[in-house]
Amino acid sequence: MSVDTYLKGKRLSPYHAVEQDGVRILVAPKLIEWAAAVRLEVKQFLIFKSFDVGAEHKHAPT
Repeated sequence: MSVDTYLKGKRLSPYHAVEQDGVRILVAPKLIEWAAAVRLEVKQFLIFKSFDVGAEHKHAPT
């Protein structure tokens, strides 16, 4: 998983936009295809903020 906060000049049309609590999150099409659920958690320790992304894998039909 990668995160990019600099979006100037980037082609964002393939991404699915989700907005929660005033934050817009762009989700890659492959993640939507292969994940049954995606969890985003923001953590704060003193002045440091970080976030954790967890994806529940969806099995493809065999």
